[in-house]
Amino acid sequence: MRTIAACFAAAVTLLTADAFAANPGIEELRAKAQERMALDRQFFSADDFRQIETLYQGANRNLRAPDAAAKLEDLVARFPKSNRAGCAVMYLAQRSNGAERQRLLEQAISQHENAWYGNGVQVGAFARAMLAAHYANSGRLDDAMKLAEEVATRFPGAVDHAGKPLADALRTLNLLPKAE
Repeated sequence: MRTIAACFAAAVTLLTADAFAANPGIEELRAKAQERMALDRQFFSADDFRQIETLYQGANRNLRAPDAAAKLEDLVARFPKSNRAGCAVMYLAQRSNGAERQRLLEQAISQHENAWYGNGVQVGAFARAMLAAHYANSGRLDDAMKLAEEVATRFPGAVDHAGKPLADALRTLNLLPKAE
């Protein structure tokens, strides 16, 4: 039997990149991501920024590699205020399950809400959607529905990595009412 969290992940994975082209708000989201990433260039020294990118891209090339988690954890520990730290926490959450996944998603929300992936996915919104799916899978439907509503109201244009609105994925899981 597939869990709701697994169904959510599968729904995100199966969607094509064509959704990015079909969503006119994607360019605005990508611009916000670029603005946030540019702040790191101002905040961190050139050497620190290079280290952040080296760690992140080293893990991002193959997130299933044995050393990927260590690189992501090192990034979060050494550069916790960086934009990439938020993305790293999300990747760690996606590699985890159970209480560890919940802890990491909560960390992404509380400490990295304003981090962005370069493709326009906002960490705070995506973490809430994933945590909602996790809660639903754990039988915490009231908590799941509250988080889903928060995604819909606070992050109305938020998308997943395929460019599809997060609200649509949450509707698919019956955590939000169907769109009229």
